Amino acid sequence: MKPIIMRAKDLKGNDFNSNEFEKFSIALVKHNSNSRLGLDPESDVAYYILKGKATWIINNKEYLVSKGDLVFLPKGTKYKKKTKNLLMLAISSPRFDRKKRVYFE
Repeated sequence: MKPIIMRAKDLKGNDFNSNEFEKFSIALVKHNSNSRLGLDPESDVAYYILKGKATWIINNKEYLVSKGDLVFLPKGTKYKKKTKNLLMLAISSPRFDRKKRVYFE
């Protein structure tokens, strides 16, 4: 694999497969509503908050996050978001696969 520079303006919302990386994925994610409790059984995920604020429930504990915060979720971590107008950069390793996500509600 050769070095790559990815420009923010080229990222596509919620598109984890828009690049040619093999070991991780990156996406610009917009959330305008609450999410369901779930987990990713295979990928570690880091969310960098670009805009907005939200309450995240991670392993049954609440955290308030806002612009500039980084939320790191190791694979198998149960979480959900209570949010309005949240914009995040999501980086997953290995690559995110929506079909493998597990939901509990």
